[in-house]
Parts: sequence; structure tokens; C-alpha cells
Amino acid sequence: MKQFNKLFINLTWACNLDCPRCYIPKKLRDDYTSSLDKDYFAQVLAHKSIDPSHNTIAIYMGGEPSVMGEGGLRSYINIVSSILPRARHTIVTNLFNLPKWLVAISLNEFSSQIETTYANGKKQTLYGNEYKYQEKFVKNLTLVSEAGINCTVNVELNIETIRAGTEAIISIMKHSGAKDWAFDYSVNFDDFNNNPVFDSFHYPVLTGNATLKEYWGFVNAIKADDWVVNNNIRIAPRVDGFNTLEGDNFLTINPNCTVTTNPLFSTITALQHRHVDELNNSKIKEQHQKRAVNRIRHCVEFACNEFDDCQGFSAHIPIQQDGFCAGGLAL
Repeated sequence: MKQFNKLFINLTWACNLDCPRCYIPKKLRDDYTSSLDKDYFAQVLAHKSIDPSHNTIAIYMGGEPSVMGEGGLRSYINIVSSILPRARHTIVTNLFNLPKWLVAISLNEFSSQIETTYANGKKQTLYGNEYKYQEKFVKNLTLVSEAGINCTVNVELNIETIRAGTEAIISIMKHSGAKDWAFDYSVNFDDFNNNPVFDSFHYPVLTGNATLKEYWGFVNAIKADDWVVNNNIRIAPRVDGFNTLEGDNFLTINPNCTVTTNPLFSTITALQHRHVDELNNSKIKEQHQKRAVNRIRHCVEFACNEFDDCQGFSAHIPIQQDGFCAGGLAL
């Protein structure tokens, strides 16, 4: 069995923002008592299914991991370092707050490479203020870049961001100096949480709030923009991140002492398992991998010229929709 080498470590469900459509339900995000049990965490890390080599990366996330404070975050980093000394480390933080200690950890323990999330709409403070979120995000992304930290910005490309136009994001690129951008397909997780539906492979049926045509029209316009091209802004290729064929490397460790595969599924009770052995024995990885192969069968059979760069793109995106495929080609 292939070992897990991409570890998504949900330190807490709690978050300092209140973003509609978040994959974590609001009642969990509001629970500031949630935190990952350290004994359970160490037990999972020591499992034989975890790759102990330098190929493994520990990704600290939440919720918002910085709400744990410096001591809290360092305590989890120390556990990983003691059990998996060759593993690399990074963090996914929303950059709503940027304490000095987080900058220091990013420069040292995270080798100046971190990630953040962003959307131009449906991202707001705990009091529902979208403007305040936008203001603090741009300020702190700029400070991170000025500190010499490369921060990959994962844009939740929702319909609000698309309607705001490409110049709104290009303006942030210009102001902040951030040069590494990726575009995720926004999902209506509230719809799924209110009415969970799974396909025949026991994979969640997730719906987006923008069409593939709208998604790729926006992304391609960003990629073609003269300023973006001339300033060497990296727009992540489709093969990056959550592409269809990567899922069997994923292990997510949750603050309720469960494990899942894809971090987007971490609060879906039907896909949570108490132990890694239980997860492996459930055959859920195999089911989802069969789905992945089935999903891209036509791409392979018809020898699509884009497949090496696309690989079916993210597994939760429709493979075809209204004349477009997940890789952005008109059919």
C-alpha cells in the first residue's frame, strides 16, 4: 500500500473569520475549545503507513492554526520533528492576523514557504465585515512578501470573485508583491452539509457556485494578462494540488481524534475513521481511486494533449459541464 506523505494537520476547528461556504460547519468553527490531542497525534504519526522520508510534508491548518498561539503551534511542530525528523513543514493561514512570531516561524521552521486562502466575496470577519477582511488580508500579505516569505495564495474562485473582475486580484498582486497564485474551484459546502449525498464510489457529490466556463474564463484571463506575464507571476498549473491522481497520498488528522483522506472531507462523519488501520481497512482510498480512474478514462482513451498538465484536475470538479471539461477545454 502506498504510504501517506502529505499530512494535513487540523490543529483546531476554530477560526477567527466567518466565511460562508467553508468546508467546516459554523458550529465547529465557533468552538474555541477544539484542539488536536497530542497523544493521539503522536500515535498517528508513528503509524507504518506514514512515509518517514523527506518526501513527507506536514501542513498545519484548521480552522485557523494561528489561534493556537506560538507555544501551541510549536508544540505540534516539535512532535512531528521528533517522530518524522526528515519531514518538511508549512502552514495554511488566512493572514487575517499576522503576529511577529508567525513571521519568525515561517522564515525558520517553514523555510519561508507558506500558504493562504483568499476570495473577493463571502470572506468576512466574525462580525460579518467583508471590507475589514480585505483590508487586513492585503496588508498582511504585503508584510509577508516584504519579509522574504513566499506565500502561495489559494484563491477560492467563487462567483463573487469572478464578478469582481480580474483587475481586483491583479491589483492585490501588484500591491502585495506575492508572486505565487493558485485557483481553487469554490464549493457550496453548506448545501452538502445540509443534505449529504454520495455517489456509487462513496465520494461526496459537491456542487460549485460557478460554471466551468466562468471558472476557466477568469483563470485564463489572469494568465494572459500582460502585467502578470511580464512580472513572472506564477499561476499554478492544473496538475498542482488536489488533482485527481494525488488523493491516495493524503492523510488528514482531525481535532476530534479521527483521520480522513482529503482535508475537504475532514468534517464529513461518514468519511471519518478513528484509526489509520480503520481507514485503510475501510477501502475508502481504493474506492476513491477507482472513481478517479473511471473519471479520467475518456481523457486517456482519446489521448487528450492536455492530460499531462491536467490529470483530470481536482476530483470534486465535474469532469464535463455545458460544453467544457474540468481542464478548461471546449468540447
